[in-house]
Amino acid sequence: MSAVDYEAYYYSVYMGSEADVASFPALCARAVDVIGAMTHWVDITTYPQQIQDLYAKAVCAQVDFFAVNGLDAVAGGSDRGFTVGKVHVNGRAGDVLVRKGSMADNISPMAIMYLEQTGLMNPSVPVAPAEPLIGWWF
Repeated sequence: MSAVDYEAYYYSVYMGSEADVASFPALCARAVDVIGAMTHWVDITTYPQQIQDLYAKAVCAQVDFFAVNGLDAVAGGSDRGFTVGKVHVNGRAGDVLVRKGSMADNISPMAIMYLEQTGLMNPSVPVAPAEPLIGWWF
């Protein structure tokens, strides 16, 4: 499931209420991009239904996050700083961006919670088995 339908899943199953019908397609497209990047662009349709459901809930949680926080502000980044009157507040320092990732503050904690249960965020790379090596490469 690469996208979530508003009526059939977001509103009826997930019970989402932050996004409206008009803004949902744009929010969902960006949410799918974020969740896809977090899960290393797996083909979710090859996974069991329970994993697919958690993936869909993560997309919905990210849609809600974008609906509440504003897609324009999130897409533009929140690390630039701002000025109000004579007061200037700097954005996040470069070491924080490197340590956490530039989008870390723009990912829904609920989406992370759903995805943690799936193992899809595991960054490990499979390697050759330690034993037996004979015949592994044939």
